[in-house]
Amino acid sequence: RESTGMTAFECTLCGRCCMHAGGELIEIEKRLTSRDYLCRQKIVGGTFRARVEERFLDAFRDTTTRDAHPAWCPFLRPLPGERGKYVCTIHETRPLVCRSYICCTMRIFAGDGREAGKVKGRRSLATEDAALRRCWEESVVPLATDDDTAWKSDVAAVLERAGYRVEVYE
Repeated sequence: RESTGMTAFECTLCGRCCMHAGGELIEIEKRLTSRDYLCRQKIVGGTFRARVEERFLDAFRDTTTRDAHPAWCPFLRPLPGERGKYVCTIHETRPLVCRSYICCTMRIFAGDGREAGKVKGRRSLATEDAALRRCWEESVVPLATDDDTAWKSDVAAVLERAGYRVEVYE
């Protein structure tokens, strides 16, 4: 098994981050042009100018999904032609709070290649896999490492010894 070390996080376009937190973070205050909006950052305060990307204009104009889910980020839309995938229509001009967010810090894959779980937030395992849950509780929970980088490295080593492949994100 090759250890992957730290790799860049790769978004799967599931949209969950913007479905769950988007509406709490961003509010459109005013339409400035056909593509530009003055937006308020609800939690951190302040405003920013968002520009809908040319390639997503048609998707943004279709408000069907937005109307059905008013709590979602106002700029989240289904990716045309891709069932279950969503895009940030203002990705290039999204605020810092969105830029710095990563939905998971580690993905864990079983021997057959399927995703068995992920580490969300700082150190929370999200999994439906009983074997992974057991391994985590027996071998990861007892790790007494305060430094997050060292902890991730220790966790990856533990899980790889147990037959999992781990992708750790910076």
